[in-house]
Amino acid sequence: MWKSLIITGAGALFLMSLSVLITIDRDAEDVPAFVKIPFETLAGWDKDVHGAALTSFQKSCAVLLSMPPDSKIKPEILGGLARDWHESCQAGMEVSSISNKVARRFFEEYFTVVSYRTDTEGLFTGYFAPEYSGSAMPSEEYNYPLYALPEDLQVLDLGDFSKALAGEKIIGEIKDGAFVPYKDRKLIDEGALEDQELELVWLKDPTDAFFLHIQGSGVIRYENGDRRLFGYAGKNGKAYHAIGKFLIESGEISREKMSMQAIRQWMRDNPMQAQALMWKNPSYVFFRPLSENAPVGAMNVPLTPGRSLAVDRNYVPLGMPVWLDLSPTTELADPIRRLVIAQDTGGAIKGRVRADVYWGVGADAGLMAGPMKDKGRYYFLVPKGREPHVLAIPDAAVKS
Repeated sequence: MWKSLIITGAGALFLMSLSVLITIDRDAEDVPAFVKIPFETLAGWDKDVHGAALTSFQKSCAVLLSMPPDSKIKPEILGGLARDWHESCQAGMEVSSISNKVARRFFEEYFTVVSYRTDTEGLFTGYFAPEYSGSAMPSEEYNYPLYALPEDLQVLDLGDFSKALAGEKIIGEIKDGAFVPYKDRKLIDEGALEDQELELVWLKDPTDAFFLHIQGSGVIRYENGDRRLFGYAGKNGKAYHAIGKFLIESGEISREKMSMQAIRQWMRDNPMQAQALMWKNPSYVFFRPLSENAPVGAMNVPLTPGRSLAVDRNYVPLGMPVWLDLSPTTELADPIRRLVIAQDTGGAIKGRVRADVYWGVGADAGLMAGPMKDKGRYYFLVPKGREPHVLAIPDAAVKS
């Protein structure tokens, strides 16, 4: 009894402290100011394949139209309420014969382009769904599992304790009557989840499993030729640490040559150190088999290669059309200027101007995604007719 009281008191103090910290942080955060941008000033707008973007947007609209009109779309300054999206979504869903001309006209008719007034440039990377060999049963060759979500993993919604913490969650497990952080990557790799029948499939290489965790989904090709898609089911709640950063800091790979392919090559060349490197990222992802033909993002819609974007939903609403204007880090690559739809999130995608472009499934998609670390900016397409108290757009001009 006394132990329970002590734990409860400590938990209450923890939540109170967390509430104060988060409240102070939110109060201190500057509310961004936006400026209007004419469509015709977007570099490359008239050359894009708008039909592909509209097809992807229709998938988002299926979700937005199912939401009650008064549902809040986080962040409200851009997302507003679900009803703000209903008119444009209904019109978009009614477009049956999608051509680039029709799609372009649709976006120009139903949306206004806005951009941040300041702090407009950021980092844009790529991701994909890899395809690896796997087996339904463990063997000497296949002995690295993908795990399903454990039953003892608990997600605590802090909004249940304080309105100031609405939308904030922590992940852990209960041990000896206390709620504690969940197991990290090292503990799980060392067998902490064995004998729970959580294994979904077995892989040949631990680095295959590791990169599946980073990408969040992937295709497994079985020995009999069958292929099955596995997608994100949850995570252990530990912070994501990009292992490429450690390789740069140690001088193993230069910043200019850093890519997913470079990391994998380093692991192949240094198998004894590879495990320790992976453990520097304590974040661990759990999976579920999917019946869809394409990976499903955080918005619960199938992702579209080259047209789906992973964002930090604290700054960009899921479902929003976003115009990209990106400059590659290599002279051989072309600038990326296209309309995409925010439909996913990612553990490494944090910040006001930070996003991940989805490129598809398999090795070719990996060649697009792996080296990508472009600098650039994005522009938001906001539905026309939004209430002025939801989105304040200063009357200002933007120099391209």
